[in-house]
Amino acid sequence: MMRNRGSDRNGVFLAGNETRQSQLAKTGKCSRLIHEQKDRIEAALARCQMTISDLASELGLSNDTIRNRINEMVIEGRGVRVAGWRVLDTTMVRIWGVGFERDEPKPVRVRVTAIRKRRKAESEHHRALTPAIGPAAVRFRREGMDEWLFRIQELR
Repeated sequence: MMRNRGSDRNGVFLAGNETRQSQLAKTGKCSRLIHEQKDRIEAALARCQMTISDLASELGLSNDTIRNRINEMVIEGRGVRVAGWRVLDTTMVRIWGVGFERDEPKPVRVRVTAIRKRRKAESEHHRALTPAIGPAAVRFRREGMDEWLFRIQELR
């Protein structure tokens, strides 16, 4: 059988950059699964705003799958948006929600060195408020090995 240019083995014509796999994904079981996952994500976000890890644990999917589906939903314009940010010590995590408003802007990052300086200043302030006790008394007790060392030093 002579194939036309741009067709697969069965003679089905493929558009420009479309491959056989993308054609199967659009019409097959995989496509239904993807749409079902997107619907579940949208329903979960309609209940309350969540991070990707929260969604993954609630829906029983991996973080990567959730991230991919949310990116696809944003491109499709399905009303998924960044509703807020959770700021941790070393990173910022997006909180996703449903709606067509603009995404919340990313907060300004506070440098970790600034946090360390603030904590150091707080601890110095705390030390200044506590009364000075002086050096702690250290007591030495001779143990078996210590006794051995003392005897060696006496022989020298």
